[in-house]
Amino acid sequence: MRKTRLFFESAPRFVDALADDVVRLKRRALKRGLTPAVRLNGTSDVPWERMRGTDGRTLMERFPEVQFYDYTKRPNRAETWANYHLTFSRSECNDAQAMLELERGRNVAVVFDTRKGEPLPVFWRGYRVVDGDESDLRFLDYAASETGAAVIVGLRAKGKAKHDASGFVQIAGAARMECAA
Repeated sequence: MRKTRLFFESAPRFVDALADDVVRLKRRALKRGLTPAVRLNGTSDVPWERMRGTDGRTLMERFPEVQFYDYTKRPNRAETWANYHLTFSRSECNDAQAMLELERGRNVAVVFDTRKGEPLPVFWRGYRVVDGDESDLRFLDYAASETGAAVIVGLRAKGKAKHDASGFVQIAGAARMECAA
């Protein structure tokens, strides 16, 4: 609650507090021989590339050695820094925008009706699908595509999405038939 209040009362001071958390994460990661990675938005869609601390810098500017990443439903967000990766999230009402983001080279997360333990489709609308449930490290997906091209981050429907009929959840069988044609 305290941090939420701080965010709304003073975003720059909130960024400073978050920077302190990143410093602690860096220390722990270095002790373990790991590269620190931070997903800034868990349930929000804050444009962190525009959020600046009291020193006028973003977190990406302060910590060029840290990999930051997020999902977003906001189209055309710029990945201004090499250490900030964005994956666009397709929904039932932004399908055309999702296709534009793919054409621009941005990865797009798509939810399928595939059950846990079953394979996701290999392709969706001509784009290679990587299994987004295997890891949350979205910035590694370009390497997984083998060509460096944009990919579909396939996710299995969970919770209420298992019963979705809005078009948010894609039918995996249809994607498999598209590839076979």
